[in-house]
Amino acid sequence: MKSPVYILMIFALFVLHPIRSVADNGGSEASLKKEKVVSTFEILSLNISKDGLVSWTAKNETGSLPFYVEQYIFDKWIKVGEIGGIGTPIPNSYSVPVTFHSGENKYRVRQKGYDKISRFSDAISFYSKKDAVIYNVTNHNQTIEFSSDTYYIIYDPFGVIEKQGNGNSVDISDFKKGYYCLIYDNKLGGFEKKKVLFKNTFYPIEINTPLFLQKRKLK
Repeated sequence: MKSPVYILMIFALFVLHPIRSVADNGGSEASLKKEKVVSTFEILSLNISKDGLVSWTAKNETGSLPFYVEQYIFDKWIKVGEIGGIGTPIPNSYSVPVTFHSGENKYRVRQKGYDKISRFSDAISFYSKKDAVIYNVTNHNQTIEFSSDTYYIIYDPFGVIEKQGNGNSVDISDFKKGYYCLIYDNKLGGFEKKKVLFKNTFYPIEINTPLFLQKRKLK
């Protein structure tokens, strides 16, 4: 049987290859295509505050397109915020709240037009002194508990995302038995989902009568 460490190494090499962030709002694609709007913005300033607010000023917008704020989390850019663009050539200012993980945090602004070509800002960094997050599998192998709020992604053994989001706990009661990879607080971890027997149940457990008791009954 392959060890959990071996599985994590293979996962990190082949599954966590940089993946494009899922950040597009398909509902507005038809209207954007009809208007022939492309991304032409230019960043005049881009900053991040210690309170977790990414702010920027852009000029030369030629149409109203959404701006996406993306954070670099364990080898790929993840969408963590969104705001609609005003779409005029004059300078416009925007801000989006974000959540820090421990250590260095990197952010950028992205926009995409009907031509499916994305335009990016330069990345900015902020070093957070937030305590590193730790986690435990609790509640009879039913819940992952984090020491504080964090962004997380859970992959099954085949590299498919089972769950992702922000929070301090994750319900894994419906996960199948096996090993899973966990990205949290800009780190890679993992856990084994074990089969749970007799949790929160009042059904009787049938046990075969020992042979010596069977003989007593016969007498």
